Amino acid sequence: MNKISSRQLFTLLIGVRMFSIICSVQPSDAQQMAGAALSVVLQILAVLPMTALYRQEDFSLKKEMLMGNFGRILYILFFIVWGAVSFSNLWGVTKSVYFPIDSSITGSVILAAVCVYTASLGIKSVSRYSAVMFGLIVFSLFIMFTGAYPKAQLANFAPIVNFSAVLKNALRDFSMSGELVMMFVLMEFIPSDRTESVMHFFTGKLILTEFVAAIEITVLGKIMNISDYPFFSAGAFSQPFSIQRADSLYMIIFTMLCVMTVTLQIILSAYMIKELLPDMKYSCLLSAALMLGLSSAVNILGLDLVPLTGILILLLAVIIPIIMYIKRRFAKGECKKNNCGTAASADA
Repeated sequence: MNKISSRQLFTLLIGVRMFSIICSVQPSDAQQMAGAALSVVLQILAVLPMTALYRQEDFSLKKEMLMGNFGRILYILFFIVWGAVSFSNLWGVTKSVYFPIDSSITGSVILAAVCVYTASLGIKSVSRYSAVMFGLIVFSLFIMFTGAYPKAQLANFAPIVNFSAVLKNALRDFSMSGELVMMFVLMEFIPSDRTESVMHFFTGKLILTEFVAAIEITVLGKIMNISDYPFFSAGAFSQPFSIQRADSLYMIIFTMLCVMTVTLQIILSAYMIKELLPDMKYSCLLSAALMLGLSSAVNILGLDLVPLTGILILLLAVIIPIIMYIKRRFAKGECKKNNCGTAASADA
């Protein structure tokens, strides 16, 4: 896997987050907005151990993976599950919003083939793609704001906040923040400025979430309660052009973000598979097939993967980094106590 820059880490994670926002079926309100803000604060605290690990010059996740191969299997599981969730989101949107493909299965297979090909080009390719996507995200939100501003009604915003509801929304938002796990693995391939990039991401994430929620609330009002996907409904009601509708722009952004998100999961999953089984061929194809298979099972059985993703995020992005950090600190303390550096110099 090639090196990526801190800016590319930012654009990759923002793209993944924006895809989750577009695919959200939860109605926005003041409690959801407050919960999202609380979730970001919790996430900043949660990533402190991983950023502390990467501030140590000699740290390498590849060499120091907790629990060895079993740890790698857990990360593979997460990336497969998140890829499956992305495919499920694609299927859900194609059923509720106009999409130029009659069969959602056909669309998923075509998209999977594109993602496998893109993944075969490596992380450098998708990171460059994410920079383009960031520009398109900003442009599309500007178009949405331009159309929403004349139609927004502040009376639709009811600042009623219940603490238990805010906490519930915060926990749900945290459970849908798979970027944290991706961040932990991707920081391995950034030479510097990791902490600054991470903080920029959380700032951008909060702005994106609250901005879209504000547009959905003020433009849609009570209509949002009967909308399958509030983002697309807000886009339909926020038409800045008198002749041409902007819906197609949002569908293009959605499709391209889906490709980017799934491709990133395939790359990270294939990377971990290669670490686990160095001689394994077609790891990208295997990852995509597993994602499609799991997504099909989830849709057929009607399963909700949010509890599973929440547990995996807590384990892989919070608990494992904490244990690794404590383990490293303890090892360094023992080394200083036993004068490891002096002993090594004497042996030389």
